[in-house]
Amino acid sequence: MNKSNLLKQIRAFFHTPKGIQTSLWLSFFVYWGGAAAVLPYIGVYYESVGLKGSQIGLLNSIPYFISMISSVVFAFLSDVSKQHKLILRLCAIGLIFVMAAFPSAYSFITFLPIVLIWSVINAPFNAILDETTLASLENPGNYGKIRVGGSIGWGLMVLVTGFLIDYINKGLNIIFYIHILLLLVFLLFTFSLPRGQKTLASSANKPSLKMVVEMIRQPGFIPFLLMIVVWGMGESAIGNFLFLHIKALGGNSTLMGTALSLSLIGEIFTFTIANKLHDRIGPHKMMLLSFLVLFAWLLGLSLIRVAEAIPYFQIFGGAGFALIQSGSVAYVNARAPKQLGTTAQAIRGGIMSGFGVGMGSLICGVIYETRGSVYLFRSMSYLVMVGFILGVGMYYSNHLRGQRHRS
Repeated sequence: MNKSNLLKQIRAFFHTPKGIQTSLWLSFFVYWGGAAAVLPYIGVYYESVGLKGSQIGLLNSIPYFISMISSVVFAFLSDVSKQHKLILRLCAIGLIFVMAAFPSAYSFITFLPIVLIWSVINAPFNAILDETTLASLENPGNYGKIRVGGSIGWGLMVLVTGFLIDYINKGLNIIFYIHILLLLVFLLFTFSLPRGQKTLASSANKPSLKMVVEMIRQPGFIPFLLMIVVWGMGESAIGNFLFLHIKALGGNSTLMGTALSLSLIGEIFTFTIANKLHDRIGPHKMMLLSFLVLFAWLLGLSLIRVAEAIPYFQIFGGAGFALIQSGSVAYVNARAPKQLGTTAQAIRGGIMSGFGVGMGSLICGVIYETRGSVYLFRSMSYLVMVGFILGVGMYYSNHLRGQRHRS
């Protein structure tokens, strides 16, 4: 078989339903693998160049606040223009230049413009990949089987990155170069993604800002957004300060990577069975269950005093993210106008992983600097329980509303 025929067969494969799902799985794998090289270690990197806890919290919060707006803007442009692949490529190229600029910054002031630009152009990846996946599936409940590629990529690369930091003596700058390499691979995969969103092709109604407002005003949508804000705030403690907690307990970078990788066991398993959970208990109960997992995770971390014990405890923790991600994606997908699928997912992600995690980063940075990581995890576990109670109230309110509607 010559090279030309092989390339034709590969192209033909990526136009089949299985090939499309494979390209999406690989896109999630590569994107989140690249993110895993930077995001978990960025707090340690900031501290290594002399930044204080409050400065680390502020820098970590900026991407979340900015993405809350920029992700929705990019997503709306994607819905209107139907050029989601072009937007992904432009953002990936921009992100490569930003990663290359990070090693030249050594103070809070010099990091600030780099982080601001990073925040803007990193925003649309999640919403576009999520909606492209939902639009390509006959059964949106199978979203978790595709999204698990990102979890595997994250778990593998966070472990590899930690090992490389400790054993090849190139310093923490290596995190940015690994991300650049994987962004280049991601660019290649964008050429095999589905061309357009099938829901838009058959729709006579064009996306509009009025449709966005009407979607947000649906009964139960605002309480849903409040609930996932609380979840994002709780998760920010782990996302931004777990590695500093391990460092304070005497752990090294390899242990940090191992701890985060083992958390992916629960995440991968839960994403794999998410379609079954969706059919059995529904999106809302999946989200409620995620709060209980996150509460136990935070409380457990506050009680552990030996760094080497943390990886064993991490194994179940990642299930919380898979539950909130799968449940909230399905919840929004069921309520969003089909013409605004990407925008709706961007609002969901912007509120939870933008505003929620951003607010959490600011609060957690101050708590970490003044009281330490043990107090930080303990206090955030109590906040997560408040979110669980809010979610229970929202569930019964929706249930009563549905009963009145049926009667």
